[in-house]
Amino acid sequence: MILENRRGIAMQKLVGSLLTMWLLVIVVIGRSSAQSPGKISATDRMMIASQIYHQVNTFFPDLDKKKFDQEYEMYLRTALNGSDDRKEFDLASMALVASLHDGHTWFYDDWLDKTYGQPIGVTVYPLADKWVVIQSRLASVKEGDVIEAIDGLPTQQYFERNQEYISGSSSRDAGISLFDTPALFPLTFTMTLDGGRKVAIDRAHDKKKAAALAAEGRWLAPSKVGYIKVPIFHGIETQAAALQYLKQFHDASAVILDVRGNQGGGSAAPLEAGLMNKPYPMWSESSAMQGGMILRGYGMGPMASPEMTHVMSSDGTIRPQGAAYTGRLILLIDRGCTCACEDFVMAFKVTKRAELVGENTAGTFSFTSHTNFDNGMMTNIAAVRHTFPDGSRFEGVGIAPDVEVPVTAQDLKSGKDVVLEKALEIAQQN
Repeated sequence: MILENRRGIAMQKLVGSLLTMWLLVIVVIGRSSAQSPGKISATDRMMIASQIYHQVNTFFPDLDKKKFDQEYEMYLRTALNGSDDRKEFDLASMALVASLHDGHTWFYDDWLDKTYGQPIGVTVYPLADKWVVIQSRLASVKEGDVIEAIDGLPTQQYFERNQEYISGSSSRDAGISLFDTPALFPLTFTMTLDGGRKVAIDRAHDKKKAAALAAEGRWLAPSKVGYIKVPIFHGIETQAAALQYLKQFHDASAVILDVRGNQGGGSAAPLEAGLMNKPYPMWSESSAMQGGMILRGYGMGPMASPEMTHVMSSDGTIRPQGAAYTGRLILLIDRGCTCACEDFVMAFKVTKRAELVGENTAGTFSFTSHTNFDNGMMTNIAAVRHTFPDGSRFEGVGIAPDVEVPVTAQDLKSGKDVVLEKALEIAQQN
């Protein structure tokens, strides 16, 4: 406790010195009401930095306070050194928040997104030491292409150079977010693909095909095996369409549900209700709390209350209501299944209601606390740590398939869906 107090005193002295410096800067240069969009005042930097520190210390579960204080001290020296460059401040803030290594804990700036966030047009996963295109909305790049370099720098090195800015619950999780964080790329650059082919990328002017986010359904084996793809849970449209397909497949001996690449975006309760016919336990949850009723059990002295209190909760068992499809169910999963998608998959995993085929899910799901600032910036901080119902770790680990099926660049390039092929083989077994 004494060491913690000394660290707190040291941090207070540091913040006090910086406050003095900021106030001097403000007095000298003032705060212009006509500030350039690409600039951010010392006052705003000070306020946002303080809010991030408060929010993380209040809500982030399993916080290593000593380590975060060290990261925050470096952040203060970098982000608040007198430079009013907004992008520089954004990157420093992204790095600070990403140091917590949580996929649901991130910093966002609407100005940065509008100025530097034009999409690249490809979804890329690192597979077997290669950066492989999983989906492409560019005519010049195909699924299965391997991106070997960015402006001549090997892609793995490019990732390592920028990983500090990417929020992820694991290095694997961060890897799938590299090409989904366009502010880390130049507006124009050259990608070198396998075979030495070079593709010029102009993010502001490249024509990109629209991403397909509609549910799909078809018979894989007439009247026996149905297939439904649900690319996202946001809104009701995709789930409503999926439930219509499920109605068509009601008498099928097996249904294959494909949630690969599904980033969640909303509750999957309607679809779950149509498929789950077993009771299942909820996640185990823990949260970090400061203040409020948790302090009632402690004395009133300044040293009486704990620095952080962890509260464990469990809501018991969820029991399905109403009719659900009762045939054989197979879920296709991959590292792109994240957030609410993993919340959906977990119940089918622990009850063995479905067979899971593919690869581990992303391993990141949390309820969050977010703060919106008047200048368009935002912090989103994980507030709950989820573990499997048996208490085993989920974050950074993900949900493992029952049948693992590795995917290669050659599979994608040839148009083979080896995961779906394996699932169909399983579905037709007695």
